Amino acid sequence: MTKQSFDGQPPDTPRLRAGTQAERQMGFYLHRAFAQDQTVRILNDLRLVDPEQPEPDGKPGVCQIDHLLIHRHGLFIVESKSVFDAVSVRDDGSGGDEWTRRYKGKERGFPSPIQQARRQAAFLRNVLQRHREELLGLVPRGLRSIAKVVVGTEQRGFLCMPIQLLVAISDQGKIRRVGGWTAPEEPFQTFVTKADLVPEKIREEIRKHKKGSGLLGEPRGDYGLWSMSLEETNRVAEFLLRKHTPREEGASSTVRAEQPAALGSHASWASCSACGGVRLTAYWGKRAYMWKCNGCGERTPMPVACGVCGAVGSDGEVVRIRKRGAKYYRCCECCEIEECIWIER
Repeated sequence: MTKQSFDGQPPDTPRLRAGTQAERQMGFYLHRAFAQDQTVRILNDLRLVDPEQPEPDGKPGVCQIDHLLIHRHGLFIVESKSVFDAVSVRDDGSGGDEWTRRYKGKERGFPSPIQQARRQAAFLRNVLQRHREELLGLVPRGLRSIAKVVVGTEQRGFLCMPIQLLVAISDQGKIRRVGGWTAPEEPFQTFVTKADLVPEKIREEIRKHKKGSGLLGEPRGDYGLWSMSLEETNRVAEFLLRKHTPREEGASSTVRAEQPAALGSHASWASCSACGGVRLTAYWGKRAYMWKCNGCGERTPMPVACGVCGAVGSDGEVVRIRKRGAKYYRCCECCEIEECIWIER
């Protein structure tokens, strides 16, 4: 199975860098769990632009999805949240969910990631439904007359396709469910969980769909009532890949099959720690790989903190820099991911 991710310009604030790291960590977990599953497709950092769903100011609508899993019985949207301390979720008194985050001793509210994922699901469903004829076949022959009477067409669609939601909290964060708050369960369970537990939650939900779809399967609510063929699953994935629209700020779209959590092709974001200059030359120092600033001459060590799992290297152990040809890689023994952080020009 091919996994894809889309890498734009690296973020330039600590908060955005933390968010990007959380997404990379989640991408690594998903890749490790489903890399050999030919029935699942994963799209990381998918960005869709749709003029048919305009924003209030009239501009084309935009939907950014951290991680989208496509399987034969529907979709999973995984919303990654970077949390260094604790996140609390409670009932807002009207059936909704209210979120706060604690950081450096202060607690601040932030938009509900569940509601955010629901908006993403509605946006995505509308896009797919408008292209149902090119993505899905007709209703099975024996049911076409009934479908024609009930819904007016023999064409299958995405209106009833399950789109399930998961909120992944970064591993170092804590989740506090205030007042015994529980995530919505209808029509399917919504999960708020630590990032490393997400793959198993998804596996269990897929098992329920498979069990409900079999001829002798045990009915379990709406599980297994909607499905598509493997060919259709791949067709949907390829369609969304073509629809992906990178951000305009110089971002590029890159398909990666081997390491969905890897950095871009070169570390154009690296800068001198002394003067902030970006005209750098890579070289090997006495104890570490370094960048030398062509402006002020100061040296900046290449970072040895893994961008996926957060492990920090020391004396060449755990996380280390390795050079192969013109490329410099940061290699992590903990998660077995290599990130290309520099290419010699």
